[in-house]
Amino acid sequence: MKLSSILCLVTLSLKSVFCGPVNVLLESNGKSLKVGEVLLGDLQEVDVKKTKFTSNLSYENQGLLRKAELHLKLSLSTQNTRDNAGLNCHDIKLKGHSNGNGMYWLDPDGGSHSNAFLAYCDMTSFNKAWTMCYTTDDKAKPKTEVTYSAQIPYGTDGYRTNCNNIPFTEIIFIDHQSGNKAYFKRRTHVAIKAAGNYGKAAGTYGLWDGVGSMNSAFSYQLLICDTAFYTGFFVSGYTSNCYKQCNNWCGDRTSPYFRTSSTNSHYKGVAFNTNGHHPNVPNNRLMSVGLR
Repeated sequence: MKLSSILCLVTLSLKSVFCGPVNVLLESNGKSLKVGEVLLGDLQEVDVKKTKFTSNLSYENQGLLRKAELHLKLSLSTQNTRDNAGLNCHDIKLKGHSNGNGMYWLDPDGGSHSNAFLAYCDMTSFNKAWTMCYTTDDKAKPKTEVTYSAQIPYGTDGYRTNCNNIPFTEIIFIDHQSGNKAYFKRRTHVAIKAAGNYGKAAGTYGLWDGVGSMNSAFSYQLLICDTAFYTGFFVSGYTSNCYKQCNNWCGDRTSPYFRTSSTNSHYKGVAFNTNGHHPNVPNNRLMSVGLR
């Protein structure tokens, strides 16, 4: 059977099909059985013998499969393009369009593809599918610095893409100097977006948990900032029953900080898993931030 952009493999079951509706005629031992139209994307398994379908095969042109047995497996591949953009990197993974780490087309509003853009998807770190927002060893302004440039690839100082409308409950920080990574989950599991949330106190989002090797002695808090004092995503420990603000860090000189540089001369440098409430944060530490 030949269908455009589809590779069909005949085996024993039918799983992991990701394309749009298709009507397919199955023929076995001279007897035809038409598979009804079902939405692809949630396909788990088709048992032709019992005519039990959890998803449907369909394309405008019908295909004919010939097989003596009544169980088939189709492995269908599609491409991530501007006209077939994902809502975010996690959406691309769920659709089965992931080809590993790299650049992908995103369209967070799911509408016209005219505003789709390129972003780097980290498809390997911590359960995969992170939309990477920026890389810097200095300051970053994710509210306004949103344009990807092919001359400044991901992992390079100055990499930028638009994370303002990516819903997220998790945030990742990657230290390119050491290769270390840290990520945090919001306790309420309610997704937020950076758009419309810049400058709010950390109490707006409640507490976050550090995952993996993070210091379990602390609960964590998130800031999304675009002020004259500090811009960017900022995670740090929750200390002294004090939620931080973008220009008030609660005098916290004990907890680990994950932040880029402030415009204030006392808080320059990039802090990754080190306290950043003093001027001794090392400069030129390349760090990336991503959302999921």
